[in-house]
Amino acid sequence: MIWRKRIGIAVLVSGVLAGAAIGAGPALAAPAENDTAGPDLLRAPAVDAPQLQNTGIWEADPIGICMTSAYRSGEYVHQGCNYDDQGGGNQYRWPNDTLLRNYTYPEDPAYRRNAADIVEVRVKPEDDATAFRVTMNTMTDPELLGLTLALGDSDAPREAPHGANTVMPASQFVTVHGTEGDITDAADGRALPDRPQVSVDVERRQVEIRVPHTAWDPQGNQRIAAAAGLWDRDADSYLVPQATADETRPGGAIIGDPTPSAFFDTAFRFREPFEAPYRDNDQKKAIADGDVSPFFADVDFGKLADGTDDESGVPTTGYMTRLFASQFEKAQGRRLPSDPGGPPPGTGTQQGGIATGSGEGSGDKRPSISFGYPCRDDCVPDLPGRLQRYMVYVPEQEAPSDGYSSMVWTGGYALRPGDDVAGDKDLYRKFADRPGNPTMIIDVDFRGADNWGYGEGGAVVFEAMADARRHYALDTEKTTMAGFSSGAYTANKLSLQFPDVFNKSFICDGLNVAPSLPAVNGVADTLPVDTVTKHEPGSKISEMLPSRRNQPVMEWAGVNDDFIPYNITRERAQAYIDGDYDFEFISHVGLGAEHLVMCKNGMWDIATNWLGDQARQVDPQHVTFVRNPLMDDPGAGLVADKAYWLSDIQSRGDELGAVDVVSEGQGRTDPAVAPVGREVKAEEGTFSPVNPYLREFRHSGDAVEAESNDVLDIRSAGVGEITVDPERAGVGCDAELKVATDGPLAVTLAGCDRTETFDGTDSGGLKKPATYDPPDPLEPLGNPLQGAPVPPEVGNLPQPPLQDVPPLRFPPNQLGQDPAPGDGAQENPVPDGTEQG
Repeated sequence: MIWRKRIGIAVLVSGVLAGAAIGAGPALAAPAENDTAGPDLLRAPAVDAPQLQNTGIWEADPIGICMTSAYRSGEYVHQGCNYDDQGGGNQYRWPNDTLLRNYTYPEDPAYRRNAADIVEVRVKPEDDATAFRVTMNTMTDPELLGLTLALGDSDAPREAPHGANTVMPASQFVTVHGTEGDITDAADGRALPDRPQVSVDVERRQVEIRVPHTAWDPQGNQRIAAAAGLWDRDADSYLVPQATADETRPGGAIIGDPTPSAFFDTAFRFREPFEAPYRDNDQKKAIADGDVSPFFADVDFGKLADGTDDESGVPTTGYMTRLFASQFEKAQGRRLPSDPGGPPPGTGTQQGGIATGSGEGSGDKRPSISFGYPCRDDCVPDLPGRLQRYMVYVPEQEAPSDGYSSMVWTGGYALRPGDDVAGDKDLYRKFADRPGNPTMIIDVDFRGADNWGYGEGGAVVFEAMADARRHYALDTEKTTMAGFSSGAYTANKLSLQFPDVFNKSFICDGLNVAPSLPAVNGVADTLPVDTVTKHEPGSKISEMLPSRRNQPVMEWAGVNDDFIPYNITRERAQAYIDGDYDFEFISHVGLGAEHLVMCKNGMWDIATNWLGDQARQVDPQHVTFVRNPLMDDPGAGLVADKAYWLSDIQSRGDELGAVDVVSEGQGRTDPAVAPVGREVKAEEGTFSPVNPYLREFRHSGDAVEAESNDVLDIRSAGVGEITVDPERAGVGCDAELKVATDGPLAVTLAGCDRTETFDGTDSGGLKKPATYDPPDPLEPLGNPLQGAPVPPEVGNLPQPPLQDVPPLRFPPNQLGQDPAPGDGAQENPVPDGTEQG
C-alpha cells in the first residue's frame, strides 16, 4: 500500500447520511483525504444495520440520540436506547449493579436476556388506520414478546390488559404478541371488535401495527405510550416476574410485591437523568410502582398530516447518549453463560456478575480472580449486539473553525458513561468549558467495560469515534485518548497500538497488565508467575511505551492508592523519567489519591490545563514503534502493524519487537532531552476539598533544523519486516539505508520496487521489548466446576424492597447534585415544564 502525505484538516460538510445510517447532527465531519492513521474502522462507512432500515411505508431517517423524538417525512420518530430493559426496582449503582439485578430474563437462550428492549417507535397516519413500527434490540422469536400501546388519554390511569399489572392513561389499549393482537376499551376492559393488523420482520427486529380508524381515529394532539414485556403463550397473557428467574419465567420481582409489573421497558422517557447506568432511573421507579404514566408522547397528528418536519426535540448541545450500528454482532442481546469464550471461574463481569465456571462458555479455563477478562476474537462480549452506544457532551461554545477537540474516554471495570456524570464540575463539562478550546468527550460504553480493550470491546472504541466524527464538527488532528482504571489500561493499550491517531494520552490511574484485581494486584501483577489471576500474554503496557515517542502523555497515580498500588503505576513513571518522553506524572497523596476518589473528584483542571491545543504528529522525522502481535485481534479489525509512515511492521515471531527509524530527509532532528522538573502542588476537589500532589514532568521542544540527507537510519530489535513510505518520510527511492539489526530484517520502500534485506547481531542500542508471558503453574488445574449443578453466575438474587432508597454513588456527586428516584431534572435533558411531542 502506498500512503500519500496528508493534506489539510477535517472538512465540514452539511447534509444527511445516506442509506440507513443514523443521522441528525448539527454538522457532519468528513475524514481528511488519505488519512490512514489507526485501524480501518475509523474510516469505514456507517453500517447499514437491519434495525435501522426502512421498508414499505417507512421513509424517515433514524435519530441516533436516545430519548429524543422528531417529526420527519410524515412520521413521528422516537429514538429509545439499548440495554435499558431492566424492569423495575432498586436504584443500583456501581459496584452494586455488577452483582445485584432488577428484572432478569428466563434462562431459555431464545430470550438472549434482552427480548423486551425497545430501541425505536414510529407513528404514521394512513387513510384508514394509524401505523406504528416498534423496533427491538433483540428478536429471535417474536412470539416471546408482548407489546402494549396506550392510545389517547383518560382522567386517571387505567389498568393495562392481559395481566400487565400496570396502569397508565389511555382511551384504548392495543396489545400485540407475535402476529396477533387485540384492542380493548381502556375504560371498561371490553375487547373491541376491531383488531390490529400486525406483521413482523424478524431480520429487522421490527413489529408493524396498524390500528384501524374504526377503533381509534386520532385528530389533533394525541397521547401515546408504549411498553414491552414477555408473553405467556399458554396463558395468553404477560409473563409476570417471580422472585428468581428459571427456564421459562422471568425473575427480579421485589420481595413482598404480589403483583409486580410485567413490563421490562417503556418508550418516551424524555426526562431520564444521564447519570443512571442505562438511562432508566425513572423507569425503574415507575415500573416498581406499577404506574408508567410519566412516559408518553404528545403526538401532533396535524403535523403528520401536513408532512411538517420538526427537529426541536433533538438536542444539539449538552449531554447526549448516541446510538450507532457496529460492524460486529456475534450474538444478539447479552452474553449467555453458554456462549463461547466466556469468563474463567472467579472472574467478575458487568452483565453476569461473578462467573462460577459451570457455564459451558467457560470451558476448561482454570480459575482466575479478576475484574473482567480479555475477550478476544473467539469470545462473545457482554453486550454483543449490533447497536451500541456512547455518551457525549457537546459544548455550548461554538466550535472553532477546525472543529472541536475531542477526548475519547474509556471507564473502569463495569462502569458506564453515566457514571462520569457527577455535577457541573464533572469530566464532561470541565473539558467542554475549556476557554477558547472547548473539548467534546466521547465516553464509550465499550460492550460491557470488562474486556480490557481487546477484541470487539476495543474495536467499538474506534467505531464510536468514527460515528462521532460523522455527526459533529470535530478536529481529527486533536483527539486525545484517555481512561480510568482498567479503562486507563485500555486507553494506554489503544494509544500505543495506534499512536498516530492521537495527539495526547491521559491515563487516570491505569493498570499495567490485563486482567487484574484490586487488593492482590500489587503482588499478583508483578510476580514472575501467574497465581490468583491468569494474565494475558503480551499484555504488559510498560513494554510498549517506546511507541509514545510522538505522543505526549499525562498519567495520574496515588501514592497511598489501595486499588492500584503505587508500585504498578510507578514502573511507567520511571520509564518516562529514564527515557526521552514528553510526559507529566501526577502522584496524588491523601484522600484524593484513593482510586475511587482520584478520577471522580473534580480535579480536572490539572488535565485541562495540560491538554492545550497541540495537534497530533502526522509525519514526524523520528518514528519508534513496538510491534506486539499478541495484542492483535484481526477478526475485530485490530491489527497494530503500522505507525505514521511505517507499515507492514512484523516481528520475527509471536513476540514483541521494536523498530526505530530516523529520516534525515526532512532536515530536522530531535531536540535535546530536557531535564525532569518536579514541584509540589494542590488542587481543589468536589469530594476532598484539598488534594496535594507531586508533579514530575518533561516537555520536549519542537524538532530542530538539521542538514537534509537522503538517508534513513534504521534500528531493529526483534522486528523482521517494515515498509517505509518514502514520500511521507521525506526521502527518495534511492535513499541510503543505514541499518543496525539484531537479526534478519527486510526493508521495503513503497512505490519504489525496492526491498533490501539485512542481517546482524547488534540493534544499535535499541532495546528489544520483553514479551510478557509468565508461566502458569495452575494451568493443569483446569475448570473444576465445568458442568457442575451450580448456577453459572453469582448475582441472580431476589430484589429487596428498597426501591425508594436514593442511588448510592461513591464518590457522591457534588453537594446537592445527587438525583433521587423519579427526579429527571438533574441534568435537565428537557427544559422544565415541557414534554416532547
